[in-house]
Amino acid sequence: MPDALNRKHQLKVVYVEKIKFQKEVGLTNCRDEIAKEVRQNIQNGTKSHFQLRNGLLWYEQNRFYVLKRRTRDVLLEECHDGPLAGHGGAKHTITFLRKSYYWLNLKDNAEEYVKTCLTCQQNKTFNKKQLGLLQPLPIPKGPWESVSMDFMVSLSPSMGFDAIMVAMD
Repeated sequence: MPDALNRKHQLKVVYVEKIKFQKEVGLTNCRDEIAKEVRQNIQNGTKSHFQLRNGLLWYEQNRFYVLKRRTRDVLLEECHDGPLAGHGGAKHTITFLRKSYYWLNLKDNAEEYVKTCLTCQQNKTFNKKQLGLLQPLPIPKGPWESVSMDFMVSLSPSMGFDAIMVAMD
């Protein structure tokens, strides 16, 4: 039987209590240059990917255009740290945000947020097999029992040579 976590991809809006939504995200007294330009284009009748509904700017019909940095930070936190997101990584956070929201550099902002997430850094799992401890070589009993060589190549030429072979007994 499906539960809330199985249906989280169907959520269209992340509800955030930290902001007074209409006042915070409305276009009144907006200083965002893109929003001003889009609003002017919409009023002039220019075809655009944006729509103006109830004083809010929407991108491609169903994605809300987030104007303010503070609102973006709250949404990033909710879509990455929130109970439905569960620190899913950058790709998951970007996908979750792009379903309902839009702003320039959304991908870059989300990747930076995930990189700096303390919980993710502390609990990051590694997919590689752990390396073992270094083991010391046994001490040889006499000369020439253990011989090693090393090559130093791509040196600047000296008397026509550009490599050195080092041999150790």
